[in-house]
Amino acid sequence: MASVEGTAGSRLIPPEKYRWELILLLWGAFFLNQADRQVFNVVLPLIRSDLQLTDQMLGLVATTFTVVFGLLVPFAGIAGDIIDRRRVVLISLLIFSTGTLLTGFASSFLLLLLFRGVATGAGEAFYAPAAGSLIGSAHQKTRARALSIHQTANYTGTVLGSLLAGWAGQTYGWRSAFIIYGVMGLAWGLIFFFRTKRYDIPAPVTREPGAQRALFGEALKLIATTPALIGQMLAFGGLIFVSVGFLTWTPTLLFERFGLTLADAGFSATFYHFMGAYVGVLGASWLTDRLIPSIPRIRLWVMAFGLVASAPFIWWAAGTQSLVHIYVALAAFGVMRGMYDAGIFAAVFDVVEDRLRATVLGIVLASGFLIGAASPAIMGSMKAQYGLEGGMQMLAGAALIAGVVLFIATMIRPLRPHQGA
Repeated sequence: MASVEGTAGSRLIPPEKYRWELILLLWGAFFLNQADRQVFNVVLPLIRSDLQLTDQMLGLVATTFTVVFGLLVPFAGIAGDIIDRRRVVLISLLIFSTGTLLTGFASSFLLLLLFRGVATGAGEAFYAPAAGSLIGSAHQKTRARALSIHQTANYTGTVLGSLLAGWAGQTYGWRSAFIIYGVMGLAWGLIFFFRTKRYDIPAPVTREPGAQRALFGEALKLIATTPALIGQMLAFGGLIFVSVGFLTWTPTLLFERFGLTLADAGFSATFYHFMGAYVGVLGASWLTDRLIPSIPRIRLWVMAFGLVASAPFIWWAAGTQSLVHIYVALAAFGVMRGMYDAGIFAAVFDVVEDRLRATVLGIVLASGFLIGAASPAIMGSMKAQYGLEGGMQMLAGAALIAGVVLFIATMIRPLRPHQGA
């Protein structure tokens, strides 16, 4: 692949090593991205007590984060197609780590909303389109597997982020958890900068005046004329609605219903779910990479199945009074969620050429996060009347609807697979 070969006499590392070292560096960045995001959910009861906040106010903080993310991610996608994607990833890493660090010093609801909801949400918005497009251009035959390995950072960051946040919150107070991850993120930013500046990656070619507007218009036209992409936008919205609500309130469910400590609740809410997701994402990515040449819709079908099949397990987790049963339900939900996650980026790259990938990804991600933004606030408002059980049953219904919509969208007309990188 010419874009990573380098020039004669350069100090650049071999292309094959580049491809996998890039995954390692992005894995670390994505790990911190997701760990930062989960800290708030785990120490939520401590923040509520310390700052004297209501469940509705805490839900509003989580919703603000998601809205800011959703509004900014289209611009992140455009940035990833007009400037060096490594620079976009680095800027994202530094901003969301700074926002996380400052959250540890918030002394009021307004500052919590600003540092957590706005600053951290804005920083994280710029990560995924550029990172996913970097991986997509570096890996062709191993695309789904490379993206799925990167996706495991989501799971690992959420689990370990929950564990460390719960321990730090109980031992040193909720502020310490944000400070720890903020410092780690800033340090990883330095490592990322010095390692990736050695890579010979050509800058995007669309730097002309008006390129941003042309890219966005072309991406919108492609999406509007490709039912599979429309279906992915709506399905991703359903997934984010489910995921954000689940990750925000499941630790509190375990804390309140079963009397677990904060550390145990934060760990258990994520560990069993994401261990299942590891199995689902790695298995589905291997399978779909092998079958995609002969079955062009296979990624989309697996994604739709994962969403539909997750609904009964979410419902089970919502109502059971058995700790063992809820762990089994969370693990099974994780397997199905992993099957969906295996195709999130790869299915987009199958029909979108490289020069538009970050922009299209930005639009798809924006739709998802804007649709899903209301989930934490709705569940927080429902909690007093219906309990968290009612809120999680709502999530099960959203997953079922999203999966059906995606399956229908994939069958409207034949796919138009993009050939090449």
